[in-house]
Amino acid sequence: MVKSKVSDLHGLLSKTLGKGIQVLDEETTLLTAPGEHYGSIMLALKVKIKNPELDGGEEVLHLAAKLIPANEMLRKAFDIYVTFKKEVYAYTRSIPALVQLQLEYNVPRERIIDIFPKCYGARLSLDDNFSEVDEDAVILFENLKVQGYKTEDRLVGFDLEGARIVVRDLAKFHALPIALKLLKPQVFKEQILPSLVQNKGLEQLPAEVGKAFHDSIMEGCKEIKQLEQYLDRVQKVVDYAAEHPFVLRPPPNEPWGTMSHSDYWTSNTMLLKDKDGKPLKNKMVDLQLMTYNSALRDLVFFLFTSVMNEVLEKHYEEFIKLYHESFLENLKDFDLDLEAFSWDNFQKELSEIGPSEVYHVLVMLKPICTERGKVQNSLEDFQDTDWSRKDLLGPNHRRKLRDTVLAFVKRNWM
Repeated sequence: MVKSKVSDLHGLLSKTLGKGIQVLDEETTLLTAPGEHYGSIMLALKVKIKNPELDGGEEVLHLAAKLIPANEMLRKAFDIYVTFKKEVYAYTRSIPALVQLQLEYNVPRERIIDIFPKCYGARLSLDDNFSEVDEDAVILFENLKVQGYKTEDRLVGFDLEGARIVVRDLAKFHALPIALKLLKPQVFKEQILPSLVQNKGLEQLPAEVGKAFHDSIMEGCKEIKQLEQYLDRVQKVVDYAAEHPFVLRPPPNEPWGTMSHSDYWTSNTMLLKDKDGKPLKNKMVDLQLMTYNSALRDLVFFLFTSVMNEVLEKHYEEFIKLYHESFLENLKDFDLDLEAFSWDNFQKELSEIGPSEVYHVLVMLKPICTERGKVQNSLEDFQDTDWSRKDLLGPNHRRKLRDTVLAFVKRNWM
């Protein structure tokens, strides 16, 4: 049965809000629908508390709780006993370390990193002395949906204005850990690296599911007439990936190694828009798969999985330059030599990272482009076939696959 309540909510909140708080009432509902989120159970909580900090007044908190999946296959697929621990560390240690660095260097308040949901508490277990993930593991966040934040439609992608905001935020997200690494390597080692440890990936999936992911690329390409002349190139990419899984990737070229989200697409970032639909702000979520990797991997992956293809083709150079300018702008807050991050060196790194990220993009188009409504099972009843059935993919996948392969060919990345 899917866990529908957070155990000892008072104990968790009291660590953040103070031991004097009282939980007067709580309402819980499921936050995400089947087929939209796999790596965890997400609950929406409406919690009424009495807080002595507010002169004993009552306050209603709108929270989101992240719990481990109920389904054992999903726990294995997401290596949850490693990845959940990483995410707890990210919110409780790594992000505060980045903020602290900015404060020490007197970065203006409006430039302090604010691209993550506020965390109200996190734990691996009810037992504070237990250092492994168990059934009571939870991370509590502010509920961004209540504030108006939404994920973009994964079958459509980001428009120009939304993509610009995300690209700027990505640059900040990557630049600050690099600054910490260069200025305070020991702090980086202690506060950042534990949230970036390598976890297992697709190789954990049942054989038929892993094969369905892998085969989705060639099977899709063979159905697209415009890709006939490029099938050999696609096959070469697929064959190489089969022999060289992600976990065997060499360490990143320095000094480009940084905190990499490693799964940054439409479902893992949320936009706030005004009443006219203009994007105002972005929040990055789902940090459990982070790794120590080249800054440019996230950039390439996000652009080619999550931006409308017509927007990407027209504004690709703009996005690349915007990222680099924003990246340097954030590093300039610190006393660093920026020559290693020049435009020429950036272009060189991009020319190496782009081709090596092609398979990651193409294989992830399978879950990203799964037709809406095809996955009906709840997370507790999730079946292998919810990832491997042939009918999960349709016109949306073919269109995105066609446009993405042609974009990679155009850039000589495959």
